[in-house]
Amino acid sequence: MSIAVDNRQVVLLKSLRTNNRFYALVAPGSGFKNADAIVDFPPDMPLGIAYPCLEDGLNDFAVIRTTFETIDVFPDDDELRVEMMGIIEDARSNLTRRLEELRDKIQANQAHFLGTDLNEFKDHVVHMASKGTIRRTLDNMMKVDVFDSVSQTEAKMRNTSPDPMYRYQFLPEHDLSLLRPLPPRVFIGRLFDDVLDSVHNNDNYAGKYTFDKNVFQKFIAVMFVNYATTDPMFYGTSREDYGVSSEKDMQETPLYQAVKSALQDLERGIEYRSGNTRGRVSTPEPVEDAAFAPDDLSALFAGGDLSADAFPTFEHGSRSVEIPYGTESKLVKPLTLLADAVRLLRNLDHPRAEEIRAMTILASKELFRNLQELSIVSPLASDPMDEA
Repeated sequence: MSIAVDNRQVVLLKSLRTNNRFYALVAPGSGFKNADAIVDFPPDMPLGIAYPCLEDGLNDFAVIRTTFETIDVFPDDDELRVEMMGIIEDARSNLTRRLEELRDKIQANQAHFLGTDLNEFKDHVVHMASKGTIRRTLDNMMKVDVFDSVSQTEAKMRNTSPDPMYRYQFLPEHDLSLLRPLPPRVFIGRLFDDVLDSVHNNDNYAGKYTFDKNVFQKFIAVMFVNYATTDPMFYGTSREDYGVSSEKDMQETPLYQAVKSALQDLERGIEYRSGNTRGRVSTPEPVEDAAFAPDDLSALFAGGDLSADAFPTFEHGSRSVEIPYGTESKLVKPLTLLADAVRLLRNLDHPRAEEIRAMTILASKELFRNLQELSIVSPLASDPMDEA
């Protein structure tokens, strides 16, 4: 008796409407190619939420935060403020579309976090909402400056000591007591509802502090939990996984083999469970990414702590390069500010404005590519200039 061979291939597809990226299994003659950008995803196509999908949303957050910082530098310039708030509204609209698509496809059981134990995901969110997680550790692990910054600002406002612990605060309509009894997938869908309602609330855009406190912290917390509960195989940080494109054959890479196995399991009704090696691909340990250390993330929820002095090491040529945590964030932030400046040049009435704009885009994109090739910026990160 012959065994049918599944000759479908894994493709990474990007939505033209939302810029979200999902994995799918497609037949050779389907018309879908790896790294394709499509108008929409067929409703009957099972989708794997790609690791960079949540990270892509950071571009919108970076635009909003750096724009608020620009407003703070010129507090008396009303004309600039109007221009800047327009940029914030555009980024907010992009963010809303991203999150709504994620929420809707998760709730419809079409999109799945690959290599993620949903029970652990729920448990970690409950832990973060009830017991909390160390703020400084969250900042160090996620390469941001938001959790401790919010605490420091609140301490000055209240004349108290900074609270070292961050606790995820659900909105009243999504109170933890209401969500805790729900099954994990439904719970996660409601979690995205909570983040979205915070994005929709106009009061949260009064300034950088209110945005950081009520919106950005929540999104980063969800990303943190996702990383902590996902098999590192699906981060795509093995050297063989680098350089996803339509020209490169990715099917034999560790990441794409793992994605195919996970999507096949989901079609059979088998959900991932932590410690279950069914369908797992045996590969060497992945190269640790500068953004996070998965084993340490999981330890945090078990009462562990992480030293902020740890440095991931990358091999580049014959040299070993040490990259401190937070390096990528510090580099991408000014590139995002450059993208803001390029947007403003669109409306500048000057004969050489378009020439300056083109030169800035070209130089910035080349710099970003070089940083990726040097493994200083993740190869899966999105170039802020793509949205300019």
